[in-house]
Amino acid sequence: MGRPPSNGSPAFRFNMAEVMEMEGILLQHNVAMPSRHILEDLADKFSESAERKGKIVVQFKQIWNWFQNRRYALRARGNKAPGKLNVSSSMPPGVDSTNQMRNVLSVPGVMRSDSYKSYLEFEAKSARDGAWYDVHNFLAHRNLETGDPEVQVRFAGFEVGEDEWIKVKKHIRLRSHPCEASECVAVLAGDLVLCFQEGKDQALYFDAKVLDAQRRRHDIRGCRCRFLVRYSHDQSEEIVPLRKICRRPETDYRLQQLHSSSNDFGNSNQLQKPAPDAAAAPQSSASVPIVVPEKKDPSLISASATSVQPGSNAVTVPAGSA
Repeated sequence: MGRPPSNGSPAFRFNMAEVMEMEGILLQHNVAMPSRHILEDLADKFSESAERKGKIVVQFKQIWNWFQNRRYALRARGNKAPGKLNVSSSMPPGVDSTNQMRNVLSVPGVMRSDSYKSYLEFEAKSARDGAWYDVHNFLAHRNLETGDPEVQVRFAGFEVGEDEWIKVKKHIRLRSHPCEASECVAVLAGDLVLCFQEGKDQALYFDAKVLDAQRRRHDIRGCRCRFLVRYSHDQSEEIVPLRKICRRPETDYRLQQLHSSSNDFGNSNQLQKPAPDAAAAPQSSASVPIVVPEKKDPSLISASATSVQPGSNAVTVPAGSA
């Protein structure tokens, strides 16, 4: 599971017909990962198409990656946070993310309580390739003599033969969050993120550290910022866009600060009303109409209407215009 295909395959893009078919299947499954045999059937079907037959063999892993990324993108749409805020990279005082995780992830509770499934989602690190995968469900748990509990995990999109025993303390955690375009402000240098690394034969999610962030003006395409990251598993560095980054839940407080700041700013604007000031009244264009001299050149009237120059009360009139 997650290993590069034995025969390899060149990088490629799915065509529009293939994307439309996969979109339909994803909607039929309510944005849940389809079963393995469905993904394998799609890979075989696409490989036998007139466009690809004898040229490109579509791998199961490539199909799986598309569904995984699409699910992340759809989840990100529900986490919009408009606006910008300069936030600190440090956690709020008194917050211990390690203790939070230990309190949340009690192994017997995860096994036996269905209530967790309604609001908690997890990801696990595979021992086979070191990549992180969404957890479909927890099957069993055991306590070793070392005192390090393990859980048997079934990964989303994979079947029984690829279940793994995973160490809870090191390799099970709350699921990382895909980033909406407006959430780039919450990704800071020094952060641990889950980053999508693309290679010739595989494309997987690995832990990475953000080394630097280049902020750019957003446009119609969304966030144009770039992030320099260093992958933890091989120490390689890469400049990536926001869409390849999933932030850790420990940074949620930054977006809460963002919402709080935006709400406070909006409320303060509504409460602040200009105090009546007789001396300042003549300078208010909202209360005193601008009277244009009867014989002023029409071109000057047009220019003064389109050019706002605060503090300027005099207009130079060319000779002969009056």
